[in-house]
Amino acid sequence: MTPFRRHLRSAAEAVIRRFPESLRPEIYALSFRIWRIDGDERHPYVAIGYNTESRYERESYPEDPGEARWNYALWLLDGFETLGNVPEDPAGSPLYGEEVRELGIWFDGEYDFLTMDLPEEEEEELDALSDLLRLHFSDAVIDLARHLHADGLLTEIFGRDLPVVVFDMDSPGWEIEATRAANPPESVADFMAWQQGAVYESAPRTEEFLLRLDAEWLDYFRAMADVLVTRFGISRAQAVARINERFAAEEIKPMGEDLLGHELPEFWAYHLYFEPDSRGLLPSASPGSEDDLGAWTVRPAPPRDSAAWTLAEES
Repeated sequence: MTPFRRHLRSAAEAVIRRFPESLRPEIYALSFRIWRIDGDERHPYVAIGYNTESRYERESYPEDPGEARWNYALWLLDGFETLGNVPEDPAGSPLYGEEVRELGIWFDGEYDFLTMDLPEEEEEELDALSDLLRLHFSDAVIDLARHLHADGLLTEIFGRDLPVVVFDMDSPGWEIEATRAANPPESVADFMAWQQGAVYESAPRTEEFLLRLDAEWLDYFRAMADVLVTRFGISRAQAVARINERFAAEEIKPMGEDLLGHELPEFWAYHLYFEPDSRGLLPSASPGSEDDLGAWTVRPAPPRDSAAWTLAEES
């Protein structure tokens, strides 16, 4: 375990123990809200909070009670303590800086490079480093939630296990993937059922995909599914389900305008199939890569009763 992750564990435990005792019986879920200062991926933080039954009752409405219970936009969000590379965490900031520098994913200088006149190669490099920084911190937060469950800390403090909902308002829909990865399945069964139902029921559909796609994008997503099938040996039905689970909540801009299309379909296929490692990295999607894929953890496929499965499995 790295010093930064060790710090997150000890500091998060202290934060949770400072939650008001009078509210503990009312808290039904913890919230791990990921954000960053001024949009700078080098300064991420997680706000460690909760939602309460009282808040839920105030926000709930009969037509869709799950909306208030599981949609973080209706939760308590302000006033919680933050951990990461922020002034509010003076112990964690230097540890974070040391870790990402050792990993070689830090960069200096201005951050708003998309508005700067940079050579294409330099812009692509900064884009890639920013993506790695985001993946690294997200993985650290998910790992933190897993630790809270594995150590029995939540049960000790609250007298019962609680789901930890991990989300990033800059990545709508990602909370489904992140929260499932952060918790034992039984802890988040209600959350997953409502979230996936809400996403899939409202999603437009183009052919087998739960997205609105023009012909160019349809070819792109089918190429992504092809990679999942040919390189990893899964069924096409599962490949499409993985894509739907990840992208159904997103509105895709025209090709050339959406950052998604800045990467080859192979890049996203690897993101859909593997979990990032402790450094927030994934195996290379380059043809002929020497990566030992057996050393990487495979992401679980969407549950078979999920509406993400739009194709039948071949017998």
